[in-house]
Amino acid sequence: MAVQMVFPNYAVADIKVATAYYEALGFTKNPMFSDETTSCVVVSDQAAIMLLEHDRFDEFLVEGQSRAERGALESLLPVLLGSRDEVDAFGAAGAAAGGTISKPVEANEFGMYGGQLTDPDGHILDFFFMEAPQG
Repeated sequence: MAVQMVFPNYAVADIKVATAYYEALGFTKNPMFSDETTSCVVVSDQAAIMLLEHDRFDEFLVEGQSRAERGALESLLPVLLGSRDEVDAFGAAGAAAGGTISKPVEANEFGMYGGQLTDPDGHILDFFFMEAPQG
């Protein structure tokens, strides 16, 4: 079995605000899977984030489940970028679009350079560039 594509679902308060935020990060809206309460924002050929207004998101839950309240960590989505410059630009675009740099951009001992962005609804993108292993 091979996974063809990944679609994380994010509950959002305002579909227009959330869509504009992710478009500012360079993702594109797929109108085939979008409507007045849902936006499919394409990250790559293998991943797209489904933005669902709260009531629409709740339709996917089974009886007895509830979505995480704002401030509760529901997911952390890692995003691998192609260079340090892309990391810097991604962080700047997210902050300019209304997000928060929740972990500053920095290098670590594992050869990674990146940070964390929290979107206006509290979802976290862990964005980074990873140096090719030496040796």
